[in-house]
Amino acid sequence: MADVHVYVNRTAAKEGTALEDIEEALRKLDFVSEVDVNAPGNVVAVSFEGGKAEQEEIKDTVEEAGYEVSRLSVRSTISEERNLWDI
Repeated sequence: MADVHVYVNRTAAKEGTALEDIEEALRKLDFVSEVDVNAPGNVVAVSFEGGKAEQEEIKDTVEEAGYEVSRLSVRSTISEERNLWDI
């Protein structure tokens, strides 16, 4: 399981959009297990299963919901990091 924090630029958002639109769109993705919107911080936290392709789909989904993504911050769980050392 990985988490990504999506930082959005609300000033560049399309008129009439709300962060709840992002939450609704992300919850429709099969690999997303949790979405938490922090409106004052302009951050959407997403827990998901997957890797780079899923991160790109999350970014694309946010942009399709009318927001500009200013940055993605990704972290994975310890168990996944441990697997990186398995040979």
